Amino acid sequence: MKMNELHKLEKKDIEQCADRVAKAFYDYPMFQHILGDRLNHENIKSVLSFLMNFSCLYAKAYTVTQELEEVILFTDYKNYKFSLIRSLRSGGLSLMKMGSDVGQRFNSFDRFTQDIHKNCMKDREHQYIILLGVNPDKQGQGYGSKLIKHALAVAKEKGQPSYLETHGEKNVAYYKKLGFKVISEDILPGTDILQYAMLYE
Repeated sequence: MKMNELHKLEKKDIEQCADRVAKAFYDYPMFQHILGDRLNHENIKSVLSFLMNFSCLYAKAYTVTQELEEVILFTDYKNYKFSLIRSLRSGGLSLMKMGSDVGQRFNSFDRFTQDIHKNCMKDREHQYIILLGVNPDKQGQGYGSKLIKHALAVAKEKGQPSYLETHGEKNVAYYKKLGFKVISEDILPGTDILQYAMLYE
């Protein structure tokens, strides 16, 4: 493997990657909501490990540096489904150990985002960018853009658009620079969390 060459994330590297990337999500609304008073590095790492395991099994997961400081998870949306079996195979028990309330918030958040997702995209086939994360110490060096551009290239080969959700005006501005546009703004019920649905065509 060449230095800083985009490559698939391997299951053996998930723990290290999740540990490095977790730092990017300390202040992220999704994790603050799901984890609540259990928000800490180890629990963010557990959620990321779950999502990375899921993506290695059922979607796509890529990183760039040998230090595993960044990751992108994406998939054909038709393949995106958190069934009980898939969740257990992806390490969902680690989330359950945090408490039933964490699992319930994760599931309700996923239902909320997917209801909006389906309403925005209808039956259009597309690539779904599940997560992009870069260790804050490595941000601004082009790694995130490199990962996003790879996902967009996969979508282009298939003749498909790409869809993602994000939070915060800073993130929205970042994705707009890459060619995404906001197609929906929605408040998570019972919170003040504003979620942006964005599309690249």
